[in-house]
Amino acid sequence: MREQDIFFIKKTFSLARKTEGFVSPNPLVGAVIVKNNRIISSGFHKKAGLPHAEIEAIKKAKTSLKGATLYVNLEPCFHWGKTPPCVDEIIKSGIKRVVVATQDPNPKVNGRSIKKLRQHNIEVEVGVLKEEAQRLNEIFFKNMKKKLPFVVAKVAQTLDGKIATKKGESKWITTKLSRIYARKLRDKYDAVCVGINTIILDNPSLEGIRKSPYKIIIDPQLKIPLEAKIIKKAKNNLIIFCQKEILKKKQKISHLKKKAKLFILNSYEFNLKNIIKILYREENICSIFVEGGSYTLGKFFDEKLVDKIYFFYAPKIMGGKTLTSIGGEGVGTLKKIIQVKDLKITRLNRDFLISGYIKQ
Repeated sequence: MREQDIFFIKKTFSLARKTEGFVSPNPLVGAVIVKNNRIISSGFHKKAGLPHAEIEAIKKAKTSLKGATLYVNLEPCFHWGKTPPCVDEIIKSGIKRVVVATQDPNPKVNGRSIKKLRQHNIEVEVGVLKEEAQRLNEIFFKNMKKKLPFVVAKVAQTLDGKIATKKGESKWITTKLSRIYARKLRDKYDAVCVGINTIILDNPSLEGIRKSPYKIIIDPQLKIPLEAKIIKKAKNNLIIFCQKEILKKKQKISHLKKKAKLFILNSYEFNLKNIIKILYREENICSIFVEGGSYTLGKFFDEKLVDKIYFFYAPKIMGGKTLTSIGGEGVGTLKKIIQVKDLKITRLNRDFLISGYIKQ
């Protein structure tokens, strides 16, 4: 692996991250074109339907690309979608070497562009910083391989894992800096998900800093108050899941249908695995940021649906029989305990954040 290849692939990562949370359902892609060891053009994918990173870099180039090297963090696309195949434009451009961090897991691509480039006598290097490239597009890789959304669990708690006092107080356990950080995290994902108790007790708006994600409410008995912030401020991005037993609440259903999309499921359909399948298949939601409450988070862990965690800790101890952050059934034996890998610890003023991935 050449040092210069590593250097320029890292540049593609930086470019790709510029639109994190804003290109769904597409992957994050950055591209750099190098000639005589100098970057002559670059690009990144800005939004679904807009030119891909490779095309943007090719079009922006102000000099001949003959003999140049293209660096890209994901294999160029092979198929027609909202834009034409990138691989054909690369072949026509005169580029003679392509360095790809990782192969595209999309069955419509999956090595076909690499093969076509080589058939046209273009040198292709694949696998430079492969693991980092796949982590960059962890959402896309999960979508392509499992046909399910990427699920993230977020918690703000005390050192002893509590999220509310015995009188139900929960605002605020962590600092303002931690809360701002959490709002920024919402920008990275398609949707924020909470259970109905969080809506009733905290009345959140669930907005990000730069965008308004989908809001998903798990509300089996349709208890959501019509005066809740999330109802009043609905922007065609509110989804509520409830059970068929609520059909007798005709007036409330009629009002809510003007503000939200209701999925009314039979009791045997009402499980989180089925809910996230519906969100992926019918709403094209590729990633879900689960914020609570205790029971909802616990059910996501019980059903083994969580891919990644963000746990914010405040240096406080609540004690007693107060509400824990992760409810649900829990595990019966240590052999079944949920393990977290690739931990990262970040200091946020007095608080600290532990992030990591659930070991599958």
